[in-house]
Amino acid sequence: MPYVFTQATDTEAIAEREWGKADEIMFTAFTSCIGIMAIKDDQVIGVHLTLRDDTNAVTNADIDTAIGLLDGGAYPVVIGAISAWEASAAAVYQHLVDTLHPVEQYGYGDGTFGGEIVNGRIQPRYVA
Repeated sequence: MPYVFTQATDTEAIAEREWGKADEIMFTAFTSCIGIMAIKDDQVIGVHLTLRDDTNAVTNADIDTAIGLLDGGAYPVVIGAISAWEASAAAVYQHLVDTLHPVEQYGYGDGTFGGEIVNGRIQPRYVA
C-alpha cells in the first residue's frame, strides 16, 4: 500500500506523513525521520517522511508522491536523520536525492526541525 499523506492542520507541528505550507514551518520530533522542504510562492512547503508507515516500508513511489507535494518548489532541502535513511533505505534515499537534485542536505539526526526563508533560501530551524 502506498503512503497516504495528509495536509497538516498546524504548520508549526507537521506530523509523520503530513505536509504543510507557510512562511515558517516546523515538523514534530524526528527519531528516524527526515523532512523535505522547498520554496513555492514565497512560502516554505514541507513534507514529514518516515521510513515506514504502520505496516509498509517507504518506496520510491512514496518519495515521488512526497516530491509532488512540493509542487515544483525551488531550492529543495532534506533535513533530519539522514544517516538512518542511508543505513535502512539507501536506495530510496538515493532516489530522493537524485530526484530533487540539486538538493541541500542537513543530516542533523534526531530532533525537531523546520525552516523559514532567509535571503531567498531555506534556513533550517531547530527547537531543543
